[in-house]
Amino acid sequence: MAVLQDSVAHRMNRTATIALALAGLALGTGVVLWLGAGHILHAVIKIGWVGLGQVIAWQLAVYVLLGMAWWTLTPGVRPWILIWGRLVREGGETTLPFSEIGGVVFGARALMLRGVGFALAAASSIVDVVAEGIALVPFLLFGLVVVLERSPGSRVTLPLGLGLGALIAGGGVVYLLRQRVARVFRSATERLLKHWVEKAPQRSEELQKTLGDLFQDRRRLTASSVVHVICWCAGGGNVWIAYHLLGAHPSLLDALAIESILSGVLAIGFLVPSGLGVQELSYVGVGRLFGLPAELSLALSLIRRARDILIGAPALLLWQALEARELRRQ
Repeated sequence: MAVLQDSVAHRMNRTATIALALAGLALGTGVVLWLGAGHILHAVIKIGWVGLGQVIAWQLAVYVLLGMAWWTLTPGVRPWILIWGRLVREGGETTLPFSEIGGVVFGARALMLRGVGFALAAASSIVDVVAEGIALVPFLLFGLVVVLERSPGSRVTLPLGLGLGALIAGGGVVYLLRQRVARVFRSATERLLKHWVEKAPQRSEELQKTLGDLFQDRRRLTASSVVHVICWCAGGGNVWIAYHLLGAHPSLLDALAIESILSGVLAIGFLVPSGLGVQELSYVGVGRLFGLPAELSLALSLIRRARDILIGAPALLLWQALEARELRRQ
């Protein structure tokens, strides 16, 4: 009887904790929508609803590609589920005051709500981030080459080169020590889950095995990285569209280089929640490098904020509603 009471109490505490966390997330999302109204209004004034709709539509297409990159790692899962998970991940990264790590956790949880097992959802999320980092290397290299050709003595060259070197070194270390990384994740996950789920040791052991299997499948990891390269380039298309809507006319090559440098800067500053401050300064600095007025680059940054809010906030609110329904069902 005592064991049964302890089990019931554990489940009630776990449910209450999750409910409070969801309430906090919902409140945070609502605050972001309220505070982000200024960004949305500014974007509408600058490029109109039709222009903002074009930017959003292009970014949604990019998210479809990102979901397909994730799907190459998990072919047994329906593609739309991974696209949905990617939307939630991006919402956590760009809308709420969390770093990229928080967004990855949200995306994995979104997959679990659609029937994907814990180990596959968590492990594939981690490997997808690694594949995205691998794909960023040639994209950053392209941006560095363009900057060297345009402005050989630019101050951006050194930090961009250092960032590229750090990314390559970090990716290489993660891959070479993948088995040890898997064990660390197992230990950390077990400690993290023991107050949240039953059978935490078994769950963490399953995660370690799945993570190792995904890393060892080089064919799928390579395919995912190739799709991610296309996604990075597609992000440059969004920069090109937005600048033209603002009245500037950079070439497609310049737009790709701008997105490359910005992606590198934001990747280095991934621990800054939502890239606050980093994004705005980066847009202005990189835009000037390509002869674009600072006010247009700042406007482009605000348009990106508005786009992220209009895509990310609804995705997060829907995810939180599904979580609440799951709690009621339990």
